[in-house]
Parts: sequence; structure tokens; C-alpha cells
Amino acid sequence: MIYNGKEVEFPAVMQISFYKVIETLEQMAKDKDKDTATYAGQMLQEVEKHPELRDGIADVDQLDRLMGSVRKITRVLFPDALTTNEIKAITPPFFFKPLHTSTRFDNIIKASGEAFDYSMKDVDEDTFYFYCCYFILGSYYGYPAPGGGSWKLDILNKDQGLTRTYKMLINADMSEFIPTDKAVDITREDFEELIDNFGDISLWKKKFPPNSWIMRGVNIINLVDVTIDESVGSITSNLLQKSDDTFENIQNGMRSLLNNAELEIGVLTLENNHLIPIGKEHVKSVLLKTNETLDCSLEMCEYVSGQLLQRKEPLVISDVDRFHERSESGMSSKLVASKTKSYILVPLLHEEQMLGFIELASHNRYALNNGTLHRLDEIVPIIAMAQKRFIDEAQNRIEAIIQQECTTIHHSVKWRFEQEAEKFMHKQFNNEQPVFKDIIFNNLYPLYGQMDIKGSSVKRNKAVSSDLIKQINGVKKVLKYACQQTRMPVFEELIFRLENYRSDLKKGLSAGSEHRILRFLKSDVYPVFDHLKETDGPLRKLIRQYEDTLDPTLQTVYEERKKYDTSINQINQRLASFLDQKQVDAQKMFPHYFERYKTDGIEYNMYIGESITKNEKFNTIYLRNLRVWQLMIMCEMENEFHKMQRELQTPVEIASLILVYNTPLSVHFRMDEKRFDVEGAYNARYEIIKKRVDKALIRGTNERITKPGSIAIVYSQEQDAKEYREYLHFLAARGHVKKQFEDLELEDLQGVTGLKALRVEVVYAEELSVGKLMEAIESGSAH
Repeated sequence: MIYNGKEVEFPAVMQISFYKVIETLEQMAKDKDKDTATYAGQMLQEVEKHPELRDGIADVDQLDRLMGSVRKITRVLFPDALTTNEIKAITPPFFFKPLHTSTRFDNIIKASGEAFDYSMKDVDEDTFYFYCCYFILGSYYGYPAPGGGSWKLDILNKDQGLTRTYKMLINADMSEFIPTDKAVDITREDFEELIDNFGDISLWKKKFPPNSWIMRGVNIINLVDVTIDESVGSITSNLLQKSDDTFENIQNGMRSLLNNAELEIGVLTLENNHLIPIGKEHVKSVLLKTNETLDCSLEMCEYVSGQLLQRKEPLVISDVDRFHERSESGMSSKLVASKTKSYILVPLLHEEQMLGFIELASHNRYALNNGTLHRLDEIVPIIAMAQKRFIDEAQNRIEAIIQQECTTIHHSVKWRFEQEAEKFMHKQFNNEQPVFKDIIFNNLYPLYGQMDIKGSSVKRNKAVSSDLIKQINGVKKVLKYACQQTRMPVFEELIFRLENYRSDLKKGLSAGSEHRILRFLKSDVYPVFDHLKETDGPLRKLIRQYEDTLDPTLQTVYEERKKYDTSINQINQRLASFLDQKQVDAQKMFPHYFERYKTDGIEYNMYIGESITKNEKFNTIYLRNLRVWQLMIMCEMENEFHKMQRELQTPVEIASLILVYNTPLSVHFRMDEKRFDVEGAYNARYEIIKKRVDKALIRGTNERITKPGSIAIVYSQEQDAKEYREYLHFLAARGHVKKQFEDLELEDLQGVTGLKALRVEVVYAEELSVGKLMEAIESGSAH
């Protein structure tokens, strides 16, 4: 058997015969219709001249002298009405050399511009052998053999510049398989063994020895144009891949789908009412250049904006020049500049979410039109899903870059970091050295507040001293008993040193005292305890009682300090949680940066201004609003603390402070330190004030500005004081602070002069909420 130009082993010997066609002609010769019978009789005369047409021809080359007769007798299979429609050919069995073809088949081959190669390069010799065996199993034995009668051919249309894909269907009804004396009879058991060993060519050749069958007759080949299905499959496959030529492959698939060799495609995203190129490497836009954007509110006419953004339906421009004459918009001007003559922009929607647009463009008028949309129905949802996946993956990469480069970022400024992360990612795609640039927000108004545990250091030291004294007493008890039992003066010396430590603690905990005492116990006392536990039963019991008083992790007495730490944690958790919840509502009023810290109490920073928002327009009314909100929240947090005081194991007090700073400043995210900081030497004054203000004293006194039960509002400009006096009058009228408040001057701090303060006492109530205060504001404004 000749296959792909060379002799190969094959289960059957080919015998070209038109016996089935001849049998059909013999039946037609008996037809009652005289014309039909006459035509069939004439064809049968050709057969009588060449009986080998019925008996069979083994050598394909012998057919050359008989081709005239072959075409005559097989014409019955090619009705004149269908020859320009059907893509059909008659070939020898399993030998793909057409003997007779339809007109449309000829036209397709002719349009390819070259002699068509019928070899099956993607099917190897063993697979070709299997195919013949499958046909024998199915047609001769009737077993449910695997299908093997369909292949695909890609045929170029040189004039169109497009490749069409055809599915080749083989009809073997006009052929038969005849076993020779070499053939092996295939039983059901043999069939099952073959199926179980599907790829074992040696077994199949054993059951179907080479040249053991005769395949007699001809095959009818039908080609079906499956270009659209293949294009959809190709586009889908490429959407799932990530390679440099993915976009080009998708464009080629769209060209085949729409039968337009010069079609161009592009992808646009929609951000802040601007059309933007997707920014992915190798993915371009028709309408916009790489760094261009299109403002939808300014550069789209009303119809286009309504069609794309409101109704979310495709925009079809069959004639760009005429569209430009009518709309004269920024968008139409860009289309004209791109030399586009017809254009379609299709929204990509996934679960009602607008993901962007896919562009289709042609340099010919009306090449793209409303009819084009019908061919896109199947592929657009797939592209939308791929776009959704790309957006999600890009967002995940952006999140990873931000986490790597910047740690956690507040959601109000996250958009700015996402922009920088996208630039970072694009440089990675382009094999450039990516650098995450420092990010600066200019002209921001700062707001600072704190609720500090009053005298926290004193209380902590007192708790530590109390625990150390208890621990020293426990050690003394053991050593005194040991001294009584042994009369050894070394125990008296250890007791003497412990007494000195206890005396020092009663005077107050000094720097390093705790460390020195614990080191003394570890180096001088505990080795003695270890020895005593091994030699004396009663002492062993006393030592174990002492050890039971120690915290298992810290190995120190941890009682009073634990009460203090627990109380501080309770306060911090309650106030931080309360503030975080209230911040959710505050962000809805106007986006602003917010960060808080837990120390001995709570402190927080807020920054508000134009540069921190992505879309909204800033006005100083939002600054005033946030200042009122901050005062309200401080009153409410004071009340929260007041309510929980009775729950605390250690009684403590808090003092609240607000720092007013009316000069806009720049906030800089420092990549090296991964934190926000103020930018510039002048702005640094704000940070200095923040760090030192709670230690400020009222001028001429030793009293600190912060005071339990009161809120201190520190400022440096009289206009700030005037503003806050109005706020305090408002809160006092509602019964949340006392009507009288203090105007105070502060002592100069290191590097800071000219500070003043307002201080007002909080009125504690069981119920105080920002919601009620806002209602009061609304009712007041109504009057």
C-alpha cells in the first residue's frame, strides 16, 4: 500500500471497483422513465468496453486511460444541481487521490493557488493501519469498532488570505472488505482482546496480517466547512494560554470566524469613566495608543455613551467617516486618525459586571455591520470570561506586589498603590528592571487623636514591684527555713541581699532593677534550690510551693502585672474595635486615610484631601465634617471607657487629646521603611508636635494639658480655636460636654513654641451615639 508517498504495510490490498455504481446503473436501466433508462444504458455500454471497471483494478496508474469512462459512470453521484454546492470527491479506498470531484471541490482547490497535497501528515503509519482494521471490524463483522472515518483539512484561500478548515467524512458504502485465505476470523473474544489492547500494533497485525484482506470499491469523500467551529475553538484555546503570540492567534481566529483577512482587534478597559488600553504586553487597541485614554464624558457623543455605558450594548459603526461627520466627537476623530473605516465596540460583561470592551476594526466601509454581531454571539461570552480571569489574576499579582513592597495598605489609598503595582508588573512583562516608586500624597490635612492611659508607667512599675516583692518573700521563706535547719551563714547572706532588693523596690522601681533581681535569683538562688530539693524532703515541699506561685512561661510572679496588662488589653481592644466600626461610616462621608495604634491606650492619624481620593472632588466642608466627627467620637469613646471601668481588674484613667494642624502637608510612603511619613522638613514639625504634645505643661504650672475626664484640643492658630469653640458650643448645647471650657497657653516644648489649647470636660451618659448627634445637626439646620 502506498501511503504518503511510500510503500507501507496495510491489512488490505486495494482493488478499485465501481461495482456499486454499476449496480445502481443496472437498476436505472430498468426504470419506467425512458430518459433515465436510456442514460443508464449508455453508461453501461462504457462498462462493457472496460469490464475492469467492475472486476477491479489494483494499480491506480492504470486508471489514467480510463478516466473518461470513470467520470461518465460516476456522474450519477454528482447531480448537476448540487455540484456547485457539495464539496465531494470519489477516491480509491484508503487512497486519497480524487477520481471525480464536484465543481465546488475544484474551485476550493483552485483558490488555494497550488496543487493540493492529499497526504495525511498528522496520521502515522500505525494509526493508518488501525483505521483500516476499524473499518473491517465495523463493516464486515458489525462490531462496535472505534470511529476512524473523519479528518480535518486546512485549505488556504489565496485570494482572501484566509485558511478555511474542512472536516473530511469518508463514506465507505460503495466498498466492501473481502477476506483472503490469510485472514484471521475475528471472534467476539478476539474483538474484546483488541479493544483491551487498543494501541498494541503487534497484536492488531497478528489479528489482521498485512495484505490479508481485499478492499474493493471506491470511497465517497465529503468535505464540510467547519471554519466557524474551529475558529471558536481556536480562540477559546488561545484565551486559556499565555504566550507571546496569543493575541495574534486570537486575531487570526477572529479573521477566520468573520471571513475577513484584514480584520484588526483590540481590547479596552473602563476606569473612572475613561477608556484605557489594557496595558498587557502584546495586546493592543485600535482606538487608542499605548499611553492614551479617552474621557467618556467629554469625548463620546450622547448616543455612544448611552449605547455603551448605560444600555451596555454593542456600538456598530459601519461607516466611520459618515459617523464622524455626524458626531464630530473626540472618539470619532481618533477613529478617523487610525484609518479605520468600519468599527465595532462590544461590551464584555460577566454577571452584569462591566469588564471592558473588545474592538473590531476594518479598513473597508461596511465590512463590519450589524450582521457581524450574530457571528460574535458565541465567542463574546467566552472572551468576557477570559477577561474576568485576566482581571482577577492581574489583581492577585497587584496584591502580591503591594504585599511584598508595601505591606498592608489602607483601602482609601489602595488605588494609588494598585496604579504603581500595574506599572511594576508591566515592566516585569517587558523584561525591564521593575522599581516600586515612592508614593506621595500632596496637600493633605492631618487629624490626630489619642486616648492615653494616665500614669501608665507608674502603674506598670508599681505592679512589677508588687510582684517582685512577693517573689522575694517567697524565696526568703525557703531560705529562712534552710538557715534554721542547717545554721549555714551563706543562707543569711542570701537573705541579706534579698532584703536590700526589697527595700529598693519599696522606694520605687528603677531602671534595670527587675533584670538585676531575676538574674540574681537565677544565678545565685535557684542552683541552691536545686541542691536542697535533692537532700531535704521538707525543703523540697517548700520550694515546690514557691515554684507554683511562678508563671509557667515567664518563671516570675505574674499577678499584679497580669491584672494591669489584662486591663490595658481590654481597654485597647474595646476602644480600637469601637473606633474601627465608626470609621466605616466616616469613610462613606468622604474617603480619607486612617491608621491607629495600640499603645497604653489608642492613638490614630487621619489625612484628608483631594490627592487621596480616586474619583471624588474635595471641599473643605469635608475637613470640617471630619473634625466634628472626631470630636463626637472622642466623646463617645470617653463614655465607652467610663462604662467599662467597673469591669477592669486594675483601676486606671484615660486622658483624651486632639491635635489641630491647619496647614496642608505631604504624606510620603517610604518604600525602605514600608510606612507613611510626612514629607519635607517643614512638615516634620507636625510629627515632632505629635510625639511631645501629651507631655506639654500648662504655662506657669506643673500640670499636664491632658486630664482624665476631659478632652484637650491643642492648636497653634487662632482661627483653629475659633472653629473648635463653635463645635464645643454645639456639643455643650446637646449635653455631651460641659458648657465651660478652658483657654490655655502651653509651655514651650523642645523645638516647638506657641502652642495653645482648649480643654473641656466630658459629660458621661449611659447612651451617647454619633447617630443621635447627627440627628441633632439635621434638626438644628432645619431651624
